[in-house]
Amino acid sequence: MDKINETISKALGIKIEEVNDNLKYQEIEAWDSLSHLNLVAQLEEEFEVELDMDEITSMSDVKKIKEVLANHNIKT
Repeated sequence: MDKINETISKALGIKIEEVNDNLKYQEIEAWDSLSHLNLVAQLEEEFEVELDMDEITSMSDVKKIKEVLANHNIKT
């Protein structure tokens, strides 16, 4: 199981099977603005990174989250 997908699943409170690269911010009820902040906090903690505001606001789907993390040398 992919650690990034697992972290997203836990942060949003959804099943791991629901997490895929096409899952988009605000496309599902579980991923609203408040849970987005929680997701960012969990990603930063889990992968020991500090994301800047541009990165945080660009994370509009799971694929983009993985791209942002890849820029911090975190592989999917």
